[in-house]
Amino acid sequence: MKRRRISRVFSALLLALPTGLLTAQQPPTFTEEVEVRVMDLDVTVTDKSGRSVPDLKREDFTVKVDGKPVPIDYFARVDQGTIHAPDLATASPDQVLAAYRRGDEAFVPRHFLMYVDLGHLAPDGRKRALEGLRDLITRMGPNDQGRVLMFDRRSKELTAWTSSKEELFAALTRIENAGVGMSRLLTERQTLRDIDTAGRRSTRAFLARQYAEQERAEVRQMLDDVGSQLSTLAPLAGKKAFLFVSGGFDFQPGYAMASYALGSPSLLALDVRNVSDELDQVVRRANASEITFYTVDARGLQAEGISASNDDPLLARPGVAFLARQDSQAGLVELARETGGLALLNSNDFRGGLERVYQDTSAYYSLGVTLSKLPAGGYKKVLVDVNRPGVTVRTRRGYAARNDADRARDRVQATLRTNLSYTGIPVALRTAAPTKKGSRYALPISVTIPASGLTFTGGKAAAEVYIGAMDDSGRMSDIAREETTFTMPAGQEGQPLVYTATLETRKGNHRIVVNVRDRATGRMGTAKADLRIE
Repeated sequence: MKRRRISRVFSALLLALPTGLLTAQQPPTFTEEVEVRVMDLDVTVTDKSGRSVPDLKREDFTVKVDGKPVPIDYFARVDQGTIHAPDLATASPDQVLAAYRRGDEAFVPRHFLMYVDLGHLAPDGRKRALEGLRDLITRMGPNDQGRVLMFDRRSKELTAWTSSKEELFAALTRIENAGVGMSRLLTERQTLRDIDTAGRRSTRAFLARQYAEQERAEVRQMLDDVGSQLSTLAPLAGKKAFLFVSGGFDFQPGYAMASYALGSPSLLALDVRNVSDELDQVVRRANASEITFYTVDARGLQAEGISASNDDPLLARPGVAFLARQDSQAGLVELARETGGLALLNSNDFRGGLERVYQDTSAYYSLGVTLSKLPAGGYKKVLVDVNRPGVTVRTRRGYAARNDADRARDRVQATLRTNLSYTGIPVALRTAAPTKKGSRYALPISVTIPASGLTFTGGKAAAEVYIGAMDDSGRMSDIAREETTFTMPAGQEGQPLVYTATLETRKGNHRIVVNVRDRATGRMGTAKADLRIE
């Protein structure tokens, strides 16, 4: 068979794509593939005591999108992570997967991304929160997966997706034994010391302004990383929980500090924008991918005064303690509220709080609306109500449908960052020797696909090829997308298909991922390579 060869230079891939021999890949520890065609809503309904309400029916719920009622096409109650008959007959097709079905039950796997932000978290709060996470891991079932990351100016993956409790426990121990960290907290402490010793008001104002600019830059960096990690949850099937453990972060960077420095709420803070836009981007991205945030303020319950200074010295300053705490928790509240999760604040009972998180991911109602029945385009407001008085209803408050290209990019990014892979189509990746081009290198690659992996009609098959790269500091390229058509000459059906491209690269350690999608069926396959250029 004549092989299809296409040559392209993807100038977007400048951070990575090194030369060298293709390294042997470890077998993937977790593989998942699902095509979403339904807006699925996980709805938690609790009574006045916080207990789950178990006896609601489809007709008890109303779903509105941008204020207009829409029909509920699928309905099921998830109980302890399982859908039981007769709800199997009316459950969303994306929830009832053959891989998780057994008899008259379907297991809904849970995925817990545990993201520990050390930037504003003192050791005492860190220890308390990690004990709560350990208790959560103990409760995880055999269908559950966890992944642990630590962030302090940049994120570091401590475990890939795994169901091994031992690996997850070991990752938490690494966080507990980590170095000082606390980048934002240390900056706050030093700024307070400088303000306390500054005599002139103008000097205190300068220090507060300088702090505000630095704090905003660091909070934006943290939120950008949180947003990028959503892609590692997005392609997974089941309940997707983002556990964000933090010592809080400034919603209005520098506002409380300026108020302390100048003795009253200050117009200084108006010079530095709040992070509402950045938070909104994270929320919309999470809701589009059906990811729920559970946020934990690991500083716990503290009173204004000396006892608060260990975890957050600004909370010990009379006159601004309430303002500082409220501002530092505003972002945690918004992430949880807008995605249907919980914000665990002002409590030292972390185990009890994280037990609520586990129960929240175990017992809920799954409501599905067929995408064709929703208004087209853009981000839509979602409201779910129940016709029973005295109950609390939580679900995500917005939705935006993601197209095939969006989902394919999610999968490339997830494969770059984690141990996820997709095996709907067997794909092999090869590299050739690079050619020096100024300060960069041109790297030829070839992607081999068996002809049986694509759908041929009239001797032709249409495919989409996605290519991404990431360096060892976590910087990721744009995801390049190329549409191509393969031709199958008569009598050569058994020959492999070959796609070629030329990528630009810099020196360093890098990972390349190629994702091939059959346009007729949506099946996908990925190949990855960890390489080095010197």
